[in-house]
Amino acid sequence: MKFPSISLVALAASIISPVVVVAQSNIVFKIDGSDVSIPLSGQTSYDSNQDERMRRPLVVSADGRSVTVEGNTHRALPLTPALTIKASTTMELDVTIGDIQEAQALCIDENTGHSPSRCFVFAHTQDLSSSWHVLEPQTPEGETRHYSIPIGHYFWGVNKYNYLAYMQDNDSNDRDSGSMTIANIQISDGAEYFIEQDGIRHYVNTAEQKSIGSGQDSWQYGLKVSDDGKSMQVQGNMHRAVPLDTAVTIDVNTQLDFDFTLEDLRDLHALCFADSTLNKNKCLVAGKQEHWSNVFYLSPQTQQGESHHYSLPIGLLYQGTFDHIMFIQDNDSGCRSCGDATYANVKLSQIVHPELDIMVNGVVQKIKASTAVSARDDQDTKTNFLEFPTSVSVTMIGNTHKALTITEPFTIDKATELDFDFTLGKIEEHHTICIVTDPSNIASYTSTTGGKRCFTVAWTQNVGWDVDITPQTPEGETRHYSIPIGLWHPGGTAYYLVLVQDNDANKLTGKATFSNIEFSQRPDLVINIDGVDTSVFNYQLSYGTRQDFEQNLIEVSDDGKSASLYGNLHKAIELPTPVTITDDTVLSFTLDVEQELEIVSICFDEDLSDQVHARCLKLSGYQTRDFGTLIYKGIKQTYEGERKEYLIRLKEFYTGTFQYIVFQHDNDGASRHDGISHFSDIALYEIEPSCLTGATFNFNLNECTIDGFVAGVQSSMASVGACAGKDAWRELLSLWDGQSDSDVRKRIQDICVSGNAGETVSFDMLLDSEKQFVEEFFDGGNKWNYEVDEAGGPDLATNAARITYADEKFDDKTAISLPHVHNFEGCELRAAMCCYVAARDADSEPTDNSDACYMEFKNSQESSHVRDGYSIYPDDSEGAFACHGFVWGNDSGYADAAFKGNTLFDVALLNGLMSNKEVEELPGAPMCGCVEHMPVVSRADCTKTTVTQTISVSFKPVTQFFAETSITSVAHEDCGDLTTHYGQLVTDGKATATEALKLKRHLVGDGQCGNALYDFLETKGFIYPGSGVSSTQAKK
Repeated sequence: MKFPSISLVALAASIISPVVVVAQSNIVFKIDGSDVSIPLSGQTSYDSNQDERMRRPLVVSADGRSVTVEGNTHRALPLTPALTIKASTTMELDVTIGDIQEAQALCIDENTGHSPSRCFVFAHTQDLSSSWHVLEPQTPEGETRHYSIPIGHYFWGVNKYNYLAYMQDNDSNDRDSGSMTIANIQISDGAEYFIEQDGIRHYVNTAEQKSIGSGQDSWQYGLKVSDDGKSMQVQGNMHRAVPLDTAVTIDVNTQLDFDFTLEDLRDLHALCFADSTLNKNKCLVAGKQEHWSNVFYLSPQTQQGESHHYSLPIGLLYQGTFDHIMFIQDNDSGCRSCGDATYANVKLSQIVHPELDIMVNGVVQKIKASTAVSARDDQDTKTNFLEFPTSVSVTMIGNTHKALTITEPFTIDKATELDFDFTLGKIEEHHTICIVTDPSNIASYTSTTGGKRCFTVAWTQNVGWDVDITPQTPEGETRHYSIPIGLWHPGGTAYYLVLVQDNDANKLTGKATFSNIEFSQRPDLVINIDGVDTSVFNYQLSYGTRQDFEQNLIEVSDDGKSASLYGNLHKAIELPTPVTITDDTVLSFTLDVEQELEIVSICFDEDLSDQVHARCLKLSGYQTRDFGTLIYKGIKQTYEGERKEYLIRLKEFYTGTFQYIVFQHDNDGASRHDGISHFSDIALYEIEPSCLTGATFNFNLNECTIDGFVAGVQSSMASVGACAGKDAWRELLSLWDGQSDSDVRKRIQDICVSGNAGETVSFDMLLDSEKQFVEEFFDGGNKWNYEVDEAGGPDLATNAARITYADEKFDDKTAISLPHVHNFEGCELRAAMCCYVAARDADSEPTDNSDACYMEFKNSQESSHVRDGYSIYPDDSEGAFACHGFVWGNDSGYADAAFKGNTLFDVALLNGLMSNKEVEELPGAPMCGCVEHMPVVSRADCTKTTVTQTISVSFKPVTQFFAETSITSVAHEDCGDLTTHYGQLVTDGKATATEALKLKRHLVGDGQCGNALYDFLETKGFIYPGSGVSSTQAKK
């Protein structure tokens, strides 16, 4: 074998000590700088068949440092003690060839049996086998050369090499021919390879290196140590273990760093730590062309011609005490000498692993990163370590199935929620978070026994052992998830948090981060049952068949007294003990509808079926048919933007014993996530005889509203001993034997109306006219609208003198009811107005304070006398156009509601007709009416009515409640813009924001008729050219 890196120097023959015939008794050479003498007396034949019985003596110089071999000679001298050779051992010597022969060499051997692999050839004339180490360049005849031979690259061992042999082979007829002189032999050890642990060097002993693996190691190739001992070069096929002078310990906090250079890629290149068993299962593969099992593959893999620095928490892969380091360079090809890799700067150090903060039921819990282990060995890429960019986030890179030990195990039950933020860098097969409750089996995260333990938020491949959570997170985005894991998880004590990023195709790709992980318990729902707050475990079951949207859950407030419903859901919650509903059971609660949907209902049921019995009470929703078993008759409805309190005596609907309270939030429309409502203060109680039965009291009100009346009763109950601490609503329901709060409200309204009975006049009587005359007037007809005032002709002051009389007699001291005509039926928004297009004076026209947009005739069929149709008024084509209106609050006891007839009298008759002489209607529209019957306009002026009055309410056991009203004054004043004033009603709680938005569909705002026309004509299949963007489009 040739060795390419031998240094040599051509030397003059004069530097060789002169050979003397006088025999020297010892040969002298240096080992590690010290002279060693070998007595010639111990010489023996090196291959006795070749040495001709030692017939030719070795000729030694006087100083013993030069030995000349003449003729055919194979001579061995014993080394005492035997020579130890390490990977760094070098032999230097000078060689002079006087007469070249077949083979001229120096050998270091274990015995005298002559092994060519132990011999270094300086010159030869005969073809030699590859077992010989033929040095290059050879020494020519008549020349002297210096050689530096890294003998440790060829063979090694401790006290193993017993002989130094001089060999000059000559099998010719003239066996005395041949001359070779070897002088100045020096054998020395270079630096040994070392690794560092915590700043302390641990040296290897390459003299004791061992072949590992049966038949795997090519022992003829040696390890090569750099001069500084920091790097080890591995050339050729090698499975080699080298002992450390002192063992190193790897624990969970140990970090490994090293540099790896790959010059010639072969089957596999690995660095390993091992104990005395020399097992290969602790190997770190830095480069490969084939796959082995039971090893660790580093990322990234080093390719041919590359260098990489590796830094890894090796203690997370394995721990133990190791007294060997191993180098594997596997090459099963024909070129066993091929393959070249270098391992340098190997360091072991202690690190402090980060901690991941998670929140468990409001308390921060620190999970140690050092607890990370493979959740499943057959799935996890062990060297894809978790990263912790912040104290609250953990990142997975590449194929990962990692388990973290939960520091303080906690309970998962049916009410457990999991919240986190998820960021997806690169999507792979699935990205999943799991909770394991089996302390002895981390791999049980894929089990489906009793439920599912894993929750996936991004995926390209479906698996059967997880719950897919929608919507998925797209690449490059972050989403927050709130998952009711208790619905699917079998429950138990949580011991491990498992993070999965599965990628079987390319183990190194994929990136995702879980942040702000929080486990919490949904609060118990609190229901007051017979005066006791009762906690109901928040386990929400699907109610009915195929209606429930499973992942939509009721959100219960922290105090348990409010339940918020979002989107489609049909949920039943089991009561701790069944409740019995009797003839005297009352259900009370408050409902707030924030965003309307098809159906909102509350139920009590004995099972989870919605098809067998009528158990659910419809409270809200725009669905008007196909109710099935839903109870809707006799139940007041709450509309969008409204908040209403309910008292319902359940005997009208059902009695019996019931296991579940049920909430239905039905929305089968395009978006099942739409719809928001809130239940609060839910209570069940048994009605008792009213404490008011024998009481006597009275109170005064400024307005006879329902809330004011109940507040007056509540205040008065404080002086009634039997009523102390009791609720006025409940007492009134009992007093009147009502079926619901609606009955109570109706009774209060009747009392308040009766109090005004002596102070109210009808509109017909006010004008001393028949209903037809009044109806025609508000439609824009009869002589008050058609006649034109002129000299000698019709005179409004004379013809309508009744208006002046009515004003003086009634308007400032009497309540006037709205006329019972079609114009004022169905004022759902509690808003009315008059709009004029002409004036009674021939040379006048109405004050132009508004724009007409369009009129849809079906909204006022009794005025237009047509079933359908419409007229449009682009670009102010209606001419001078005046609108004036008024609004009233959502309780008939408010002054503006109780006196709305007075306001109409002032707006339509006193001001519109008498003062401003404005008359006649837009074609197809009434002149005055509810805004729902009127044309769509830009705006309207506003009048409001204020009343000074006292309503005296008294209660006596026999007559019960009696109300009497004393009116001091009724006044009307300008309130600016009608839409703006309606906003004030919203602020005062007398209207809802939803109603205000609906009003804006009738009064669209200055300059907005173009957009209103665009939207309207679009519903008819036309495009209005007068506006580029519709209001609907603008909202989208």
